[in-house]
Amino acid sequence: MSLNKLSTIKGVYCPPGDKSISHRILILTGQAIGQSKISNLLEGEDVINTLKVMKLLGAKISKIDDKYYVCGVPPGGLFQPKKILDFGNSGTGIRLISGLISSNNIEVKLIGDVSLSKRPMKRVTEHLVKIGADVKLSKDLFPPIKLRGTGSAIPLSFNIKIPSAQIKSAIMLSALNTNGLVKIKEFKSTRDHTENMLKSMGYNIKVKEDHSHRFIEMINNKELKNIDFNVPGDPSSAAFIITAACLKPGSRLLVKNILFNKTRIGFIKTLKSMGGNITVINKKYRNNELIADLKVEQKKNLKSTILNSNEIPLQIDEIPILSIAASFAKGLTIFKGLRELTVKESNRLLLINENLKRIGVKSKIKKYDLYIYGSQDLKNGAAKIKHQDDHRILMSFYIANMICKKNNIINDKSCVKTSYPTFFKDISLLSN
Repeated sequence: MSLNKLSTIKGVYCPPGDKSISHRILILTGQAIGQSKISNLLEGEDVINTLKVMKLLGAKISKIDDKYYVCGVPPGGLFQPKKILDFGNSGTGIRLISGLISSNNIEVKLIGDVSLSKRPMKRVTEHLVKIGADVKLSKDLFPPIKLRGTGSAIPLSFNIKIPSAQIKSAIMLSALNTNGLVKIKEFKSTRDHTENMLKSMGYNIKVKEDHSHRFIEMINNKELKNIDFNVPGDPSSAAFIITAACLKPGSRLLVKNILFNKTRIGFIKTLKSMGGNITVINKKYRNNELIADLKVEQKKNLKSTILNSNEIPLQIDEIPILSIAASFAKGLTIFKGLRELTVKESNRLLLINENLKRIGVKSKIKKYDLYIYGSQDLKNGAAKIKHQDDHRILMSFYIANMICKKNNIINDKSCVKTSYPTFFKDISLLSN
């Protein structure tokens, strides 16, 4: 699919359901008493794999029209699955459900595709071992995972030094069947969707924050209430189209019902600091999450920025598309502390740098910092993009293709099914 190089981005845009929240609501309603209803669930491959695994663990899940209905099993009541648990490409699914299983008296094998088998798991499983789970990893680091949970998990205090919502959420899910007080301390705040959902479902959880830490306390009450949950629009998916609207002259975009959680809007703040014209309207809370509408207009060219390492964790998934924004911005942009990018679906740091060079952008890596020398008149293109089936790399450089004066070559676009199956359709509908 190719786009008219002169096209703008105009119209009303409803982003797909948030990927992080879709995973979590399936897992948590799969532990709730009674029937829950989920609207706007993301139907990407990663989320569907989580759905399939939860069914193997005992949850009853059905789809009627465009809604999903979930009847869960209570904490501690997971079924012994008859099959290997296959997560495909989903790092979120395998890490979170490992935490859930760790405090249940069942034995499982968890696998994934080639990409997932190269993603580190010890950062999660080392905490699960402490509570009494038996874990075996390939080469002590990666999937496949052999996991035997414990029905008598030890309540502990955890200090999480790696800024990862997946590590935190895995521990929290293990706490659902842990008798006693579980304490978690984060040294850098991360996505708090699990905390928000647990509160909405009546769980006994306390959360406190200061200027640099988040403290979580969970006291097991063996009960999660069913819920009617509408998944908000995914800001990480919307970031591609929002960035395109900030770059293409004449663009006017209204983004509806986007998740506006403070841990997820770092990229919006970054785009605004670069001169992006983004107005936030109609803020409201739904299911304990803040949502909003956005007005996006291209009125002037973007300028460069510097992101320090403490700003990166709250926009790590958006760095690939922000790199495209930086490529067309005036001046030198620096993203500092991108080590976490190297352990995603691909080594995103290397791929971003390599592909920027291919389309004619001057860039370099120093340790884990990325330097991008932007140009508002990028004439190059006609390059073959290397994405290694990484959905965010592919979508980012597809947006770049809209701006470059020559068409780039992007083979095999199927990996977008991982997180954003309707990406090309949405782009086409909004392109005028």
